[in-house]
Amino acid sequence: IGFCLNRPMSILFLFLILGSCVGTEIGGSTFPRACVKPYNTYPFCNTKLSIDDRVDNLISLLKDDEIGSILTARESVAVPRIGLPAYDWGMNAIHGVQSKCAGNRCPTSFPNPCGLGASFNSSMVHTLGAVIGFEARALWHERIQEGHHDVPIGLDAWSPNININRDPRWGRNQEVPGEDPFWTGVYGEMYTKGIQAGPDKRYLLGAVTLKHWMAYSVDKYGNASRHSFNAVISKYDFHNTYTPGWEQAIRAGQAEGIMCSYNAVNGTPTCASRWLLKVLKQDFNYSGYITSDSGALNNIWKDHHYTPNATTAAAAAAKAECDINSGGIYKHHLEEAVREGFIPKHDVHRLLRQSFKIRFKLGLFDPIENQPYWHVPPDVVGKKYHEDMAKLATLESMVLLKNDKKTLPLKPGSKVAVIGPHAKAQRGMCGNYLGHLCPGGGFKCLETPAEALTKQNVGGTTTVEEGCTSVSDCPSSQTGKAIAAVKQSDVVVFFGGIGESIEAEGHDRHNITIPEQQVAFIEEVIKVGKPIVLVLFNGGALSIESFVDGVDSVLEAWYPSFHGGAALAETIFGNYNPGGKLPQTFYKADYVNQIPFLDMSMTVPPGRGYRYYTGTPAYPFGFGLSYTTFSLKFGQAAATHIVAEHGIGYTAEVHVRNTGDREGDEVVMAFFKPKNVTLPSGRTSPLLKQLFGFQRVRLGISETKKLQFMWDTKTLAMHDFDGTKVVPEGMFELVFSRGHGVELTQVVKIASTRTVRQPLV
Repeated sequence: IGFCLNRPMSILFLFLILGSCVGTEIGGSTFPRACVKPYNTYPFCNTKLSIDDRVDNLISLLKDDEIGSILTARESVAVPRIGLPAYDWGMNAIHGVQSKCAGNRCPTSFPNPCGLGASFNSSMVHTLGAVIGFEARALWHERIQEGHHDVPIGLDAWSPNININRDPRWGRNQEVPGEDPFWTGVYGEMYTKGIQAGPDKRYLLGAVTLKHWMAYSVDKYGNASRHSFNAVISKYDFHNTYTPGWEQAIRAGQAEGIMCSYNAVNGTPTCASRWLLKVLKQDFNYSGYITSDSGALNNIWKDHHYTPNATTAAAAAAKAECDINSGGIYKHHLEEAVREGFIPKHDVHRLLRQSFKIRFKLGLFDPIENQPYWHVPPDVVGKKYHEDMAKLATLESMVLLKNDKKTLPLKPGSKVAVIGPHAKAQRGMCGNYLGHLCPGGGFKCLETPAEALTKQNVGGTTTVEEGCTSVSDCPSSQTGKAIAAVKQSDVVVFFGGIGESIEAEGHDRHNITIPEQQVAFIEEVIKVGKPIVLVLFNGGALSIESFVDGVDSVLEAWYPSFHGGAALAETIFGNYNPGGKLPQTFYKADYVNQIPFLDMSMTVPPGRGYRYYTGTPAYPFGFGLSYTTFSLKFGQAAATHIVAEHGIGYTAEVHVRNTGDREGDEVVMAFFKPKNVTLPSGRTSPLLKQLFGFQRVRLGISETKKLQFMWDTKTLAMHDFDGTKVVPEGMFELVFSRGHGVELTQVVKIASTRTVRQPLV
């Protein structure tokens, strides 16, 4: 456990525990491969040539009427006359491979990314990526189909989702790690390294496809649809909020793929935006492939009305180097776009070049005898070590928001009433983008929270009465039975919150409260007067202030997925001490009346997220309690005031100590606050503070650990209103925090402004 907490998991270690992987071809002789006899004499099969030369030869052999279909996902078609096999672009893997099971072996499912964000454990995200990479290879070898399509999975994951949790109403907040651009960037980097960078440095283990580029956080809100929405974004917000995570994942993670989104940005559909392409290529040095989201090229002309028809939409996307089209636009209209002169053929060849390079980097055109990734054994799928890591990730995602009178942890042997719409949750624990978790599909193999609590409550009595038929329907005929169980109990555990019927892809929320009937049910339970533990399932933040005073403990569980039942029971009964922190701000209910959902500005009053929100949240970003207590102090001789010089590195040493009576995890976060800073434009930045580092550590009773946070003046870089990235002169504070309690502060003075990067015009 400490291994995962304190350093990134060695991908080589993971590879070694798989067992001997070289020697047996998985999939047998019928597996479709390139460059096998009699087709292995083409120059594109010659491994002595460069990838560029091999790709150019392959392109020269293609006919014009084949190209559009080759550039199409889900399945890029085969060209039998040259031995080119088909390839599926688009294996989803948000928190595990989204495929069917291979017999009794099902892909490992981690908690949804909102929960992984709450763990503040970057090495666990690396582990997630590595597990996906190896399991995808094994499933691909066996020609296992996608969970929702009847085509075999590919090796490029249409994941991770690194959009910003801009507003709690967005329906897809469960898919992203949170509201902070820095943590989002680290998340994208570590996921990317996990899935791509295996022990064989010659090849990619898998390929990521970061999504959704760019500024995608509206699905369906009133009359606004993601297919036609135009995200109007200032230069300040574009550079300060919407792009930093992408730059981190591309530069540090070396991401090989990007998905452009449905929406437009400032009037131009993202998949047709040559300006956004320049940002990727020139600002971020991106060199990978780009795919459209499914149907997004059709949106260019049909919904955004950016071009007059499908043929010109194909040309617009191709000019913006959208290499792969998930949909039918390239298949049916790209050849016509060339023929009618809307785009030259060499631009189309560029699309082929960029997409084929990924397949070459995956080793799909080279001999397989000495390629370990071609010999990953089938039993890696759902391997015990993978499941253990997924369960640990689930435990680490739990956030304790309230614990009056130390109601938690519960003691075994109690009379426990387990109630609420998620008490018997199986599908309800899992969120979205799921592979098959049980052989044959469905969710019957998942242990429910009620079953897991019953197992943990040794010597006690556990009574289960949901009281609801769904998260929105709690009829009196059902709540009455639950209230009767409450009256006979010592303590109540209420599993509530929301689910896919409330927040989902294609469905945004209009409020951030728990459904009315569920709230009324909770209020009836409160009247009984028994201690209440509230467990929340949700992706975006929930407002609970209307009744939280009547609840003793609140545990935020997100969508914990396959191991949710066991992880919750172990946390509730104290076998595990929660240490997660909120990766998003939890606002009060009236927040939705204060700020328009469709306004993409981060600074529109009262502001979005901890970096700009000027109100008082219900629970702030970074908040999370524990069953034990901790203290913070600086290391010896820590300066309280620092005059920082450009080009010099600095280290802040922070000591965190477990001052309580049980082992536990703590997350220490490092922020900077501009205190007296004027930007080159002469204006004051609206930024309140910004995360620049964090560390999660496990501490035994009375144990102290020394944490080091490295920084230099570039760490304090900010964006001016024209998008220029600068280190401005002025005064800053460095703040080291556990999310609550005492904070440590250092004052930093920067004497002169330095420009880091000018924005593209």
